[in-house]
Amino acid sequence: MSSSSVFVTTTLVLFLIVVVGSIALQFFLSRRESPVPGLVLPALTLLGALVSSLVTAAGMIGVTWLEALVGVAVPFLVGNIPTIVLLGIYFGCREKFRRKKMMDKMNIQDLE
Repeated sequence: MSSSSVFVTTTLVLFLIVVVGSIALQFFLSRRESPVPGLVLPALTLLGALVSSLVTAAGMIGVTWLEALVGVAVPFLVGNIPTIVLLGIYFGCREKFRRKKMMDKMNIQDLE
């Protein structure tokens, strides 16, 4: 194997470890009793998307407004794909707490 293929393989493996680890961490944080920890990773990815859009916008000098709009919107939208995935995991995990809260509310009403 050449050194470039070893580099690509190593990079791909590290990327997959980070992605799988982030998803596992999101499941773990979303299942906590408090809703706040599950929102940390989506907030960080949203912040990253905002920063990348602002960095892109800062480098746009002398372009038309349409080019600037597309140039800022594309990094923002692509950067928010992980945010959407993490929020999907969050709301899916929080469904259990929502159902439990509704059942508790119904039991209290039955007692009255």
